[in-house]
Amino acid sequence: MCILHIMINLLDPLLSAFARLTVARGILFPDLMERLKHHYIDAATDMTVGKVTDSRLSVLTGLQRRDIVRLRELPQIEQTPNHLARLVALWQTEAAYNTDGIPNRLTKNGPAPSFEALARIVRRDVHPRTMLDTLLATGTIAITDDQSVQLMQTSYQPLAGSEDQLAYLANNTGDHLNAATDNVLGQTPPHFERAVHYTQLTASQIEALKADFDAGQMALLEQLSKKAAEMKKLPSDEVRGRFRAGGYFYHTSEGDA
Repeated sequence: MCILHIMINLLDPLLSAFARLTVARGILFPDLMERLKHHYIDAATDMTVGKVTDSRLSVLTGLQRRDIVRLRELPQIEQTPNHLARLVALWQTEAAYNTDGIPNRLTKNGPAPSFEALARIVRRDVHPRTMLDTLLATGTIAITDDQSVQLMQTSYQPLAGSEDQLAYLANNTGDHLNAATDNVLGQTPPHFERAVHYTQLTASQIEALKADFDAGQMALLEQLSKKAAEMKKLPSDEVRGRFRAGGYFYHTSEGDA
């Protein structure tokens, strides 16, 4: 088997999960391939040293020159941040909406501090009631007996199968894969990327380990979030950047791959 086929086979765990997702969401193979061509061209452009020509991109990607010309002329799709995730974060970090980091109960409407005022900070083109209903449906907030709005979760978790959840998956997995790819390509210093892997454990043992992981991971993420929010408020002449930190805990029965 040639080295190229060996390399492609090594990607099977990634491709298998990706295929399950796209088939489940009704994304047809030709549509996916059309989008993938964009990313092949972008990757080849970024990796090319010197003048970037259509001929050179064709050699690096295997795409025909007419495809390259057509796709390079199409506008790029811009990613927009999730306004509900930002709302939940502001609730926990803005002084007017929390006490010593503990989110306050908010009135639904009226001047700040209220849920309506907080929602207006995030988006003025989306009605606060729409945000309220969505957060209620996901269990992120609750309405108390006195009709106040209480934050129940420390982060916004979109409904299963929603477009918000798909975007959340793409952003998280995309950054994780970018970090791992940089490491494989030899970037220095490398990104931190570690995992623990054991077999031959019972279901109850795995559940106990998962509980430890969930508690420790959430505590660390909350600590990072609060610290980053305070840092963001500080004036600085340095170039601004972004980061994403996360983790996962995956388990399956011994007979599954």
